[in-house]
Amino acid sequence: MGYLKLLLVLSLFAPAALGQKAEKMTVKVYFHPDKVDPQWDDCNKVHAVARTIPKTASVATAALRELLKGPSPDEAKEFSGFGPPETSGILKSVNVKDGTAYVNFTKLALQQMGNATTSCGGGFFAMADATLMQFPTIKKVVYAIEGSTNDFYEWVQVGECPYGKKHCAASNFK
Repeated sequence: MGYLKLLLVLSLFAPAALGQKAEKMTVKVYFHPDKVDPQWDDCNKVHAVARTIPKTASVATAALRELLKGPSPDEAKEFSGFGPPETSGILKSVNVKDGTAYVNFTKLALQQMGNATTSCGGGFFAMADATLMQFPTIKKVVYAIEGSTNDFYEWVQVGECPYGKKHCAASNFK
């Protein structure tokens, strides 16, 4: 039994010990180009920035987590977006099925992302939508707060979830 544990430990740490690098992948995150475009006045206009991240099967979740980190110091010279502290702890899950990304936020989003629902703050969702829809498996994004689409869409002053019962069901948000 001890021999099997040793083999398991070696298989987990051998690549790092032998100098092999973990696989990487590139995703795009989208921010507002307001700092480089003096004529920028469209909150839905976003610009892609490439980020290199550890390779993962959960690319939509990883890309959205990158967006929630906000622009890096270098990116912030040209672009604006939301980042910590507003975005800390707000993402609960991303579930992709049948061409739709179901993004489930925690209740912290209500407390920390107040600007996301006002004037150009609504542009946050243009950034999130573009970040998620870069993937060919995602054609639509539906949001919820703790599994409730109505809570989310009332918060952003849309009213009820505009996508019908099939897409607005709490069971989509795991």
